[in-house]
Amino acid sequence: MRYHVLMTETAIADFKKIALNLLDVSKDAATAVRFVRELQEEVERLADFPQSGALPNDRNLVCQGYRFLEHKEYLIFYTYENGADTVYVKATFHAKLDYKRVLRTIK
Repeated sequence: MRYHVLMTETAIADFKKIALNLLDVSKDAATAVRFVRELQEEVERLADFPQSGALPNDRNLVCQGYRFLEHKEYLIFYTYENGADTVYVKATFHAKLDYKRVLRTIK
């Protein structure tokens, strides 16, 4: 069964922010684009493997259905619904951030 993958506005904004940060640091647009494409490939795999992500270490987030993928130094947080066959990508950010605090602000 293939799931439909939806990116929230927050997740889309996160990808843009990551690209701009990489562009600022590397001064190379190709590097920024390549990395965001890598993140997009990770997200696309969720269509076939929605349970492939790890469970967070926070019980509240697990109860809310959160899982995450790790790509290099970034975490991609998502939820999925079996009945709706849909994966919702909620947020993507650097692994050094306190994901518990960040995700509490996302609906």
